[in-house]
Amino acid sequence: MTNCKIRQILAALLLAIMTTACGNEDIHNGKTPIARVFDSYLYYEDLGDLVPKGASPEDSTSLVLQYTNVWVKQQLMIKKAELNLTPEQMDVQKQLDEYRGNLLIYKYKDAFVKENLDTVVTEEQIAEYYHNNPDNFMLNTPAVRCIFVQLLDTPEDTYNVQRLLNFHSEKDSLALLELCHDKAAKFETFDNHWTPLAQASNLMPTAVSEKDFALKAHGIIRINEGAYVYLLKIRDFMPVGDVMPFEMAEPSISMILLNKRKTEIINRLEKSIYENAERNNNFEYYHPTAQTQN
Repeated sequence: MTNCKIRQILAALLLAIMTTACGNEDIHNGKTPIARVFDSYLYYEDLGDLVPKGASPEDSTSLVLQYTNVWVKQQLMIKKAELNLTPEQMDVQKQLDEYRGNLLIYKYKDAFVKENLDTVVTEEQIAEYYHNNPDNFMLNTPAVRCIFVQLLDTPEDTYNVQRLLNFHSEKDSLALLELCHDKAAKFETFDNHWTPLAQASNLMPTAVSEKDFALKAHGIIRINEGAYVYLLKIRDFMPVGDVMPFEMAEPSISMILLNKRKTEIINRLEKSIYENAERNNNFEYYHPTAQTQN
């Protein structure tokens, strides 16, 4: 929409609002109507904070027109529904009451949990849960510790990198870092932490199978493509079905423990409310079997 067109719409909209407001003050109780669908009106006062402060006239017009169009279509659908639904189908008060009740309960529980939840989860608590529940942390995808290097395939550099990838000392490790910093087109290390096999495989120009990883455990997978050589040193490998390393399980355990605390807080809250109401005779059962359901 051009700026000229927007300004024309804005001027027309403002003129319509002013004209309508001046001629129908009693009908609309001093409010300024923007649109009408049958007997329902959308008023300027209903827009609230729809238009942000500092918005340009063009942006303001666009927002008002968009909101008005949505409102008109919604009101037309409501009118159509009212004309075609039976009185029983239109009686939604029960659903509204249930929704309101559920929403109030949710908001109260959420606020109560935030106020009472201890969010500190210690390393000891995580480790205890990990060791007591190993069956909950079986790998469903292989995991590896590895080092990846991509570099131009020159005999000397490739030989030196491959030799240093089998480092057995801190000196060799530092030499590898220095050489890769100077020669590698790409260098990534997952040597000190576990990563899913798929993530490591994606570093290579062609897919590497789980079998290749397993066969090359503690070895080097090499792929040549174009002018480059791709080297993947497997430092360690864990197959599907093994208990995942602690570091991979740690984030999910922290969430599990926090969710257990939330559940315990809510259960104590519900129990406290029920028992307090019972002591004060705030409720009673009239059906002889009703209480047995609690």
